[in-house]
Amino acid sequence: MDFVEEVLRFLTARMQIEAEWAVQEQTSFTWWAHTLAQRVWVAPPREFQGVQLRTLHIETDLLAGVPMNEATWTRLASVNQFATLSAYVADQSQGTIRLHASVSLTSENWLMARAIALHAMALQMADAYAEAAELAAAFGGTVAASPHPHQGLRERPDEMVGIVQIYQQRGEGESPFGTDEIAELVHLEPRPWTMAANQPQRLDADLEFATDMHARLELDSSERHAALGSGLRMRLLLPVEPDDAIAQKLNASECLEPDAHQLGAWCVDRERGLMFTGFVPAAAYTPGLSRALVYHLSAKNEWARALLFPSA
Repeated sequence: MDFVEEVLRFLTARMQIEAEWAVQEQTSFTWWAHTLAQRVWVAPPREFQGVQLRTLHIETDLLAGVPMNEATWTRLASVNQFATLSAYVADQSQGTIRLHASVSLTSENWLMARAIALHAMALQMADAYAEAAELAAAFGGTVAASPHPHQGLRERPDEMVGIVQIYQQRGEGESPFGTDEIAELVHLEPRPWTMAANQPQRLDADLEFATDMHARLELDSSERHAALGSGLRMRLLLPVEPDDAIAQKLNASECLEPDAHQLGAWCVDRERGLMFTGFVPAAAYTPGLSRALVYHLSAKNEWARALLFPSA
């Protein structure tokens, strides 16, 4: 069976999507857990570093009628500091803000990729319903509610809207991304970094970015999320001037054709600068996931460098 079909079927089944509230197509589906549409689609195949790649996108409508100006970029750059597995991204042509995540599917990684995609999908949906009204007020827009094309507006929310409680329960204990697993990352081959070191529950590594300049990769399983508890915080800090508009540009560009998983968001930290950050909750742990994330963050570093400095 084609793995794209299998991945879409897996997500539909595990999210318990009722057929009457979904619109199914060959390589995509849209569904309404309540009043906001969530779309899942697989882009056409392309070759990346000699490997055939399919990108699975997950996107949920959030806000409409948002002014597209510097104040919006500043708010987005700030809100995205708290990203879990999705980014808050503006569509300038439509005046909207959506939540977006993606995973890169190959014939070798699709089983692990579909698992983390499921968690991105579930958390994205829960975040959208929890935050839409408050964010609409903050951004000066409206909640992007929409009806199903045949069933109309869904009046009663699906039970999956409350799924965040499961993540909170699983996050009450210690992080499953244990000390030994983090320590083993230093010995990865091939090595994606110029230098790496670990502390208990933490990895710090320098990645090539430009002459005499390095990006910093950080994985920290001791950091707890305010709502989700334990898990793994990931950061990729770029050695460039922090700029809110650049953070929006990077997030919007990843919605089109990323070279790696987009599980988190580009943001601006006023103390540390421009970075990509994400949080993998304890419930999403899978053996080998931290290793895969290292390579995806490394690919993201090269992708960002090429986008920001195309002539370098």
